[in-house]
Amino acid sequence: MPDTPLYALLLTAAEALATIAFALSGLLEAARKRLDAVGVCVVAGLTAFGGGTLRDVLLDRRPFFWVEHAAWLWALLALCIAAMFVLHARHVEPTERAMQWPDALGLGLFSASGTQLALAQDSPHASCRRSGL
Repeated sequence: MPDTPLYALLLTAAEALATIAFALSGLLEAARKRLDAVGVCVVAGLTAFGGGTLRDVLLDRRPFFWVEHAAWLWALLALCIAAMFVLHARHVEPTERAMQWPDALGLGLFSASGTQLALAQDSPHASCRRSGL
């Protein structure tokens, strides 16, 4: 696997886009449920950072990606505040279908970046073989 600055930049960009996509997915769901500002930030934060945190736990990576890059927390907070103003000012009614697009994009990008991180660590793949048969 290449260890070039371009490769690192592409991996970081994929993780950033996936985090933003999941944050938007959480924002849209929070807006559908008509949550208050705290609820919107909590749901967006859980969807944005939950999957990556689980990936880091499974790959035994410390510190977690959002702890290592604390600016992502501030960016999420800014995104939440901006989205609340935009959704409220334009009276946009988020639909289930509108939430599926960022969710699918985030899942695809996190799958790709998680696979690359696992390969870089030489993590063992999941084996479905039965021993003794």
